Amino acid sequence: MNTEIITIGNELISGSVIDTNSSFLAERLLSIGIEVTRITSVGDNESDITDSLKSALQRSGVILVTGGLGPTPDDITAEVAAKTLGRKLVLNKEALNWVKGFFRKLGLEMSPNNEKQALIPERAELIMNPTGTACGFLALEKDKLIFFLPGVPKELVRMTDESILPILQREKGEGFQFKTTTLKVFGLGESKIAELIKDIVKKYEAVRIGFLPNYPENYIKITAKGLDYEETSAIVSTIGGEITNRLGEYIFGRDDQTLEGVVGDLLRKNGDTIAVAESCTGGLISHRLTNVPGSSDYMIRGIVAYSNQAKTDLLNVPASLIDESGAVSSRVAEKMAQGVRELGKTTLGLAVTGIAGPGGGTPEKPVGLVYISISDKKETAVKGYNFPGNRAQIRLAASQSALDLVRRYYLNKNGKNTQLPGH
Repeated sequence: MNTEIITIGNELISGSVIDTNSSFLAERLLSIGIEVTRITSVGDNESDITDSLKSALQRSGVILVTGGLGPTPDDITAEVAAKTLGRKLVLNKEALNWVKGFFRKLGLEMSPNNEKQALIPERAELIMNPTGTACGFLALEKDKLIFFLPGVPKELVRMTDESILPILQREKGEGFQFKTTTLKVFGLGESKIAELIKDIVKKYEAVRIGFLPNYPENYIKITAKGLDYEETSAIVSTIGGEITNRLGEYIFGRDDQTLEGVVGDLLRKNGDTIAVAESCTGGLISHRLTNVPGSSDYMIRGIVAYSNQAKTDLLNVPASLIDESGAVSSRVAEKMAQGVRELGKTTLGLAVTGIAGPGGGTPEKPVGLVYISISDKKETAVKGYNFPGNRAQIRLAASQSALDLVRRYYLNKNGKNTQLPGH
């Protein structure tokens, strides 16, 4: 069945908000064997929304529309849908009771404006929103399914998984099955990855193998299509295994895994703890580690030692060493890692010091120079990097490299190399 997505909102076409809804929907639909053939974004404009709906109805059997179901004057999707489909806009009592109940649970009085969210086209089926006030609805138009959903991503996600996908699975019935997996790579550029696995890509020409840059990571997405789900899954697994064997330690995870999650799993599995000292990253590494649920099992301490005095006062880095080598140096990074490990009484100490820019660089120590150190009770290792890009990119790359250094510490610990990475 031809399927397309229409996302609505001035914030999308102005660039002030990134459209994550369409990518989420396309990926979820593909997981049940439905390929999206077109994605369109329009603003909160009646004629544009009308044109998009009419065009989609000529092409596709399934249309998913997101956005414009809120209580403000610019939320006009339901009204435009009713006009386009030649239906009256009616007050849905079930939707109204839901909106009132939502505010009642929060101990708030419902604004009269929110009553607008209970207006939907006649003969449309209500789709409940478990986490918000904007209920969606499904309109059947000449055997075509049109889903209207709110644009708030967290609301859209839950409604899709709990309501939309089950309906589409029933409508789809038997047919082609899709299986997809994404391998996540760090430490290799997109062109280098393509060069290393070009023979694998050629070997499996019938399978889609795509390269998706997501700075500072790169993703390899494998998608196979077949009539038998188990057979299709086996093909994807085989290709994933071949690519993993080829790229080895550069692959840190797959699908929903994050590098901080992988590192957290390694720390927990080994019964270890970590303390982090940051300068140029300003707490970004600690933020990423503590974003993982259950990180209190292993994340003991995070210190932002931004100034030279803080490095001395908090981490016992000798002032004389800073004067001699500079705050951005391998020796200072080592002392920071040792100091935070001793202070936190943890298995590992991790430290970062560098120049994120845009100013502060010199010919000897340019912007982008970063030293990352990891320390355990036996030894301390340090590695220097020269990251390109702006301040945000340098900080992100530094945090990624620091986490990857911890991951590689465990690879080395459990593999052939017994030394810390960076030696």
